[in-house]
Amino acid sequence: MRDDLAPGNVFPDLRLPEHTGKELALSEIAAGQPLVLCFVRGWWCPKEQVRLRTLVDMQEELQREYGKVAVVTVDGPYANGAFRAGLGAAFPFLSDEERRVARELDLLEETDAKHLPFLPYTFLLDSLRVVRQVWCGFWFWGNPTPEELRQGLRQITREEQPSFEPQRTWREGARGGIAAERVWIKEDAEGREIQRGAFEGAVPEIGEPAGGEGVDGRPWLLHRVDGNELHLRKGGAPDTSPLVKHHITAPR
Repeated sequence: MRDDLAPGNVFPDLRLPEHTGKELALSEIAAGQPLVLCFVRGWWCPKEQVRLRTLVDMQEELQREYGKVAVVTVDGPYANGAFRAGLGAAFPFLSDEERRVARELDLLEETDAKHLPFLPYTFLLDSLRVVRQVWCGFWFWGNPTPEELRQGLRQITREEQPSFEPQRTWREGARGGIAAERVWIKEDAEGREIQRGAFEGAVPEIGEPAGGEGVDGRPWLLHRVDGNELHLRKGGAPDTSPLVKHHITAPR
């Protein structure tokens, strides 16, 4: 493994084709959220099938807490698509058929001359793609357990989101948070912080859209700028409907 892939360093923004053939970058997949990044031997490895089924079992809770997962293999998009569908995975499988990334990052399992796959590494990245933890599953017990991933993601969220302790944050103000150059902060109508993340691009004018739409279809508008913080509140009329506006109300 390349030395700069150690905790504390930013992971390279890899760009590879997913199972449909469309190229995706890690930054696009993560979308400013923590990312569990898995380099996988391939569909043919029974250990990897167990490892990935464990991730599939976790995908509902990861998605509910805004976490992301990405898998990289040396198999082609067609094989990755079949593997992904067979597992019931809802996260992208990226293809490095030419082993370009595997060689650049020094992640090849060179003892397997037949398949020349990735070593089964798992990287836990925060919202800025900084490596927080690394596991090597050459021996299966080296892979992270679901609880280790939960604890690692919990720590990232605790550090990045002051609203992890919501009442103290609302009472005393935010402490710390994601260490981005510019930060967006979504608030309720009374100014109570809900969530924050790294802001990229040009700063809009006060009252202009700055953070997409909420699940109720109301836009997030720039309310005020305080140093490097962009405070956002929802525009439009308050939603008085009793109907739930998101698509998933319970695990399938």
